[in-house]
Amino acid sequence: MTTIRIKTYEEQLVEVQEAITAILTGAQEASYNNQKVRKADLSALQAREEYLQKQIALKKRGGIPVRGATPV
Repeated sequence: MTTIRIKTYEEQLVEVQEAITAILTGAQEASYNNQKVRKADLSALQAREEYLQKQIALKKRGGIPVRGATPV
């Protein structure tokens, strides 16, 4: 049985930022055997990067903010 380890938000953020860098430096498309291959969409990666940054910030603050709750 294979154990799957879920990567931390920080690990995922590094991977997403590496992918963004690769796209920005010309690795968005490649040709193999006369076929073009398009890698991940830049806007999707940027949205994921923003999400991960928010999750990391929430974790550092200690949790999920609660609004509109009445203290007991």
